[in-house]
Amino acid sequence: MVGNDCQVVSGEGALLNPGQILPLGRIITCYPPLQKILANLPLYARSELPVLLVGEPGTGKELVAEALWQLSPRRGQPFLRTNCATFLEPLAASELFGHLQGSFTDARRTRTGKFKSAHRGTLFLDEVGDLPLSVQPRLLRAVEQGEIEPVGADAPVKVDVRLVAASNQDLPGLIFQGRFRQDLYDRLAVLLIHLPPLRERGEDVLLLASHLAQTATRPYGREQMVRFTPAAARRLQQHHWPGNIRELKNVITRAVLFSTGGVIREGDLSFTFQSPGPALPALIPRITDMPSRPGRAQLEELLLAEGGNISALSRRLRVCSKTIYRWLQSHHIDLMQIRAAPGG
Repeated sequence: MVGNDCQVVSGEGALLNPGQILPLGRIITCYPPLQKILANLPLYARSELPVLLVGEPGTGKELVAEALWQLSPRRGQPFLRTNCATFLEPLAASELFGHLQGSFTDARRTRTGKFKSAHRGTLFLDEVGDLPLSVQPRLLRAVEQGEIEPVGADAPVKVDVRLVAASNQDLPGLIFQGRFRQDLYDRLAVLLIHLPPLRERGEDVLLLASHLAQTATRPYGREQMVRFTPAAARRLQQHHWPGNIRELKNVITRAVLFSTGGVIREGDLSFTFQSPGPALPALIPRITDMPSRPGRAQLEELLLAEGGNISALSRRLRVCSKTIYRWLQSHHIDLMQIRAAPGG
């Protein structure tokens, strides 16, 4: 459902039909930067260049990847998706590039692998930042030369695959830590799309909430329109949404279950992550108040306010991610502990 002010346009200015491009029909926005991204998707889709989608979890990276495929000349060919975070390191190469029977202990049969299965189509590699370092040179070869080498094979195999990768991690930060290859990042990020978090999208929160509420009523046999009280609407807009649209969907689904009379009240809203609410800006010092390098306590406070998201803090402080990682090292701050903290 796209309102009159939320139309999706192509790069030439012609309206796209959300009914024909299903993923675009599920991307609902009035936020101009996101509208501009959607308007450029047909241009990106016509290219054979790799696309890298970056953004926090729940910002719609998979929907954009699917839209790129449906808008592309490859839409009649396979669209395969795989999550690199699920790969066990010893088997990651086999998952992507296949293996021959008997090439290792448990290789009881030949396996095709994702790249060969996606031949002439599109392969979506989600969470590419979690790909084991040992497999990254193989992926670089596949992207640069269009060839793979199955585990146990004596010769490379040519493949024709359009690659779309995605990550919610700070890939430049991983490069700084030695966990991701600079040359692979440069090759994947030829076309780079940053999807904004929900908290930056203003009126989109209520726009999406209304759409999700109407969708959530169907399983309960409720046909009436759902509306939000002013207090409920304010609460939704004040929440920081660390889980983005995925979190919003859960909040609205629960609210529909608990609501009565087609009205969602503030008391019907329950949040897994407690929001800092309107007090959040007070937690973040003004840029002009920042020292050249914040102290340990201040840096920890900043990271907690951003849920441990280095990219978000980098944008807020207007420093590069590598600088923040150097601060973490100098203060001996464990980023994983920050992210595991309540509200982090």
